[in-house]
Amino acid sequence: MTLRSIDMPHELLEELQTTIDREIPMCSKMGIRVEALDERGFSMSVPLELNRNHQLTGFAGSLNALCTVTCWGMVFLVARQHGLAGDIVIRRSGIKYLRPVESEQIVATCTGVADAERTHFVEMFREKGQAKLDLRAEIQSGGQGAVSFHGSYVVLGKS
Repeated sequence: MTLRSIDMPHELLEELQTTIDREIPMCSKMGIRVEALDERGFSMSVPLELNRNHQLTGFAGSLNALCTVTCWGMVFLVARQHGLAGDIVIRRSGIKYLRPVESEQIVATCTGVADAERTHFVEMFREKGQAKLDLRAEIQSGGQGAVSFHGSYVVLGKS
C-alpha cells in the first residue's frame, strides 16, 4: 500500500483540519486533531479527557466518531490530491470494541489506500461522477488493538 505521503502537500493536511473544525462542529468539541500521514496510514487523535466515559476510559461514541472522521479524512485527502471535488458521505460502517481505551491521547489510524484501489477510485469518479472507497481504522491502547472499524465512503461529484 502506498499513501504517497511524500507527494501530499502539508497544506492539504491543514485544509483538512480547518474543514473539519468549520464543517463538523462535533470535531472541535471533541478536540479531534490531524496527527500524521506516513507509511502506517493517516492518523487523527482526541484527548481522553474530553472523550471519556464514567469509567475513565474512551467513550464508545467518541471512539466511533474518531474512526469515522479519520477515514473520512483519508477520503478527503485522496480526493483533494487528485483534484476531485465532491461531497463525502459514509454509506455503511461497522465497529468492534475489543478492550477499553485508556490512553491519554487516543489515536485512530486509517490504513493506506493501495495504488490499484486509488486508481480505480479516481477513474470511477471521473467517468461516473461518483466513486467509493472501503477503509479500515484501528485504535490501539497499551500496545494492543482496542477498536477495529471499517467504513464504505462515497464521493458524490458536484454538478
